[in-house]
Amino acid sequence: MTKENEKDLTTKYVTPEIVCSFPYLFEKSDYTEKFGLSIPINNSEKAEIKTIRTLIGNAAETKWGKKARGEIGKKIASPLRDGNQEKEDDDIYRDTIFFSANSSKKPGVVGKDLKPIMDMEEIYPGCIIRASVNFYPYDFKGKKGIACGLQNVMKVKDGEVIGSKASAESDFAEFAGEVEEEKTFQEEIEEDEDIF
Repeated sequence: MTKENEKDLTTKYVTPEIVCSFPYLFEKSDYTEKFGLSIPINNSEKAEIKTIRTLIGNAAETKWGKKARGEIGKKIASPLRDGNQEKEDDDIYRDTIFFSANSSKKPGVVGKDLKPIMDMEEIYPGCIIRASVNFYPYDFKGKKGIACGLQNVMKVKDGEVIGSKASAESDFAEFAGEVEEEKTFQEEIEEDEDIF
């Protein structure tokens, strides 16, 4: 394979702006024991999906040759999954394809100013990000497929927190009056004690 052809078979991809989902960017997941991220791409993003499929094909071709492109999803497992089928109750994944990107090494995480983000709370499910990933082939114990490695993440802006819990204030707001009444009752007891 010539150097010119090698350049054509790029496997690196930078996502458009996406909703951050299942981020493990500062600590490894207990389940995978890796850093990682789930990447949903809306089905309306036709050009993006076409690019992703091309890059997956490139990864397959680098290991098994051109014929491997036609075997993706058949003899060669694809990393792409259907959001409507696998996460039908999750609004984030409705009408999307998605894939997981993982890494044994901690990814770089930056803001729009390209300065490193060190605060874990800055990156949360629901914020808007871009991610750089790399598709690569694997052949393990007879199982062939294409996986995706996570490289770096950029936080673009804040978003609606997914699965956020209510504040303590909002949870107990209706009981605030009871606290006041208890204080008043306690004050009455103290007054009675003073009398006797």
